[in-house]
Amino acid sequence: MQEVKNGVSETAVAHTWDNETVEAVERALRDKHRHISSTETPKSMVKTRADGFDYVEEGYMRNLLNDHYPVWSWEIIKYELLGSAWAVVHGRLKILDGSTTRTFDGISAHRIQTKRDSDEFVDIGNDMKSANSDALKLAMNRLCNIADDVYRKAYVLSKKQEKELRDLMSGLDDFETRSQFEERLDSGELNATNYKRAFDYLTRQVTAQNPQQ
Repeated sequence: MQEVKNGVSETAVAHTWDNETVEAVERALRDKHRHISSTETPKSMVKTRADGFDYVEEGYMRNLLNDHYPVWSWEIIKYELLGSAWAVVHGRLKILDGSTTRTFDGISAHRIQTKRDSDEFVDIGNDMKSANSDALKLAMNRLCNIADDVYRKAYVLSKKQEKELRDLMSGLDDFETRSQFEERLDSGELNATNYKRAFDYLTRQVTAQNPQQ
């Protein structure tokens, strides 16, 4: 079993597996993540913060984590106070994804609540709890694609954009390059923020392979 950090997945397989089996396992994992990513979050589980950004209840995300990745752990790496303003938690989510152990480090800060007209903390434990919850939710989303419709809606590619990229990838002769781009697309690393750059690069690569076309 191979451990992979921060969402960069690499399937760990027995040396007796042939290429066809490896590809089937990887395809199954990608399909699973796409299925989770496409799951619509119930409106009752989506709340809106004071700053206008939506968030999802931790309990709902944790239930999906239990359903799809029953073997998981959350480790607090570090927690600290930034003066009297912020409570910060750094945690590590570890899941068993098929035959691969994958991890993602989530870091989140929560503003410390103080009593009016003083610097006395209202409930520092609750502030730490909120920071921990946000760090875990960040990791669940980035590593497991849970609640992508809420947290990644600003970055998710349109179906047309994804099809354009996959069509270009299918035309690449270089298997390694094609696999790298497919993995980046499936993991969400390749998204609306870098779509144009990826599209231009793949177009150049395909054109260079077929100079007569």
